[in-house]
Amino acid sequence: MMSNYEEWITLSPLFKSTYKKLKAEWYKGVDDTFSISQIRMMQHLSRHSPLKSTDLAELLLLTAGAVTLMGDKLYDRGLIDRYRGERDRRVVYLAITELGKQYISSFRANDEQLIKIITDRIPEEDLRELRRIVTLLNESLEGDYHCDGSNVND
Repeated sequence: MMSNYEEWITLSPLFKSTYKKLKAEWYKGVDDTFSISQIRMMQHLSRHSPLKSTDLAELLLLTAGAVTLMGDKLYDRGLIDRYRGERDRRVVYLAITELGKQYISSFRANDEQLIKIITDRIPEEDLRELRRIVTLLNESLEGDYHCDGSNVND
């Protein structure tokens, strides 16, 4: 019987492999010139447009500089608009364009197709259990602890 440590060691490559396979499968159905971060940026803007670039950076867990660089590329392709705030010209707002919305629709259709592939292969009960376990894992990684077990706030 493996120890918890040994179990985690065997899970790590499985997580990586699953992520790579999901990503490869997802990219089969979309324009592969987009990064995952660019797609996430456009998805956020399609739901909450316009957004301040600083707020978007926070939502995406990216630096303001990274959002600016991604925004430049998406703007050049006509997928987002940007404009300065009327009260404070230092504030930059980003908004999805109609063309950007069309791409988001194709991404959404691709998401639905990938989910269908997965749900056709994995029973609903197993998906619920997977969600429970991933949620538990996610919650266990939240908090202010270092790898050595000490609290960041101590």
